[in-house]
Amino acid sequence: MKNHVLPGFCLVLVVLLVSFCKKVNDKNPSLHGAWKGTEWLVEGREKAAADMVQFEFQPDGTYKAQLGDGYSEIGVWRTDGDKLYTTAEGKQEIMVKMLKYDGQVLSFEMNRSGQKEILTLQKL
Repeated sequence: MKNHVLPGFCLVLVVLLVSFCKKVNDKNPSLHGAWKGTEWLVEGREKAAADMVQFEFQPDGTYKAQLGDGYSEIGVWRTDGDKLYTTAEGKQEIMVKMLKYDGQVLSFEMNRSGQKEILTLQKL
């Protein structure tokens, strides 16, 4: 009897570990579509380049971004509650905290080089 319990226990343990390791993705539908920057605050001061920022989040989990000065990226995105994770092609995953995401306005907080930045986008 002991020989049958151990393999079953190991199988259950493996299934549990795999399910805990999966990244959560609730694919928040309020993010779907095209967005344009309206305000970009760095340490509470306005940065002039907000209107040069554009994102497009697709329901299939892909995105495109235009971040001004000819810099663009494509990759995959996912959400987990108020966290937005993006992984640009060839880059590591990054996370920002969404402060507002009501389907018309998307505002998120990020930390770049130790500076608090808040970027607000309007749905197009």
